[in-house]
Amino acid sequence: MTRKTSVNQFFTDYADRIGLRMPLEPTLECLRHLHEAHLYNVPFENFSMHGNAERGLAPQTLRETIVDRRRGGICFETGRMMQWLFDECGFDYELRLGATVSPRGPATHQIFIVMIDGERWLFDIGYGARGPRGPVLLADGKQLTHPALSTRVSLDSRASAPAWTVSIHEHAVNATEWQDIYRFVDSRVEAADLNMAHFYTTASPDSLLNQHKVASIPTPNGRVSVRDSHLVIVADGSSTTTPVDDAAQLQELLGHHFGLSVPPEDLRLER
Repeated sequence: MTRKTSVNQFFTDYADRIGLRMPLEPTLECLRHLHEAHLYNVPFENFSMHGNAERGLAPQTLRETIVDRRRGGICFETGRMMQWLFDECGFDYELRLGATVSPRGPATHQIFIVMIDGERWLFDIGYGARGPRGPVLLADGKQLTHPALSTRVSLDSRASAPAWTVSIHEHAVNATEWQDIYRFVDSRVEAADLNMAHFYTTASPDSLLNQHKVASIPTPNGRVSVRDSHLVIVADGSSTTTPVDDAAQLQELLGHHFGLSVPPEDLRLER
């Protein structure tokens, strides 16, 4: 009984954190609302990544970070919390690991394949502002159309295991072509695979998230991003880049655009 009460309270607090106003249940409607609510309210960010890695990925740790302190996270943090929610709500899902296309990297991006009524849906709330704007039906050539950024999935069935490429068409910057962002093998990954990918991401000097400080969040007509010492705002076909001169300015921008309060020791600028 105690655990059930705790879980119900977590659902209530998390729903309040992301502004979700509907029951959490294993339906396509709920999946779409959950994706949108999380994506627009919980930034992708790595400013406290090393401290988060030391604390681990337990539900209570994630609650304290993302719900209580209203921070964002990387794909493994938001993904682990979403996995717990899926389990409690009764969603049928499997985990995958994707590899970025440019720059080419190892398979370190956590995503979900959610099964509903005999169909499979790509669910990705961990890529950041240039990720899918909602669940995408996993069928060759299927597209999710959005005014700011559309997503397409393409199947390569020639490999030993089927592989998918996820591409975006970013209308908010007047892109004229589709851009591949990551690929993933359509084969279940286990907890050990996720733990290894998480360790590489947080500990390897070759990990891009160990080389740059980033935060990003989508907006209905574009996106807002911080990368090291620059703020980028994309909206309605135009892009504006503003230099960030010092930690005080960065802290102000993170609060204003992302709702983040980051400790001073985590604000080191990369140039």
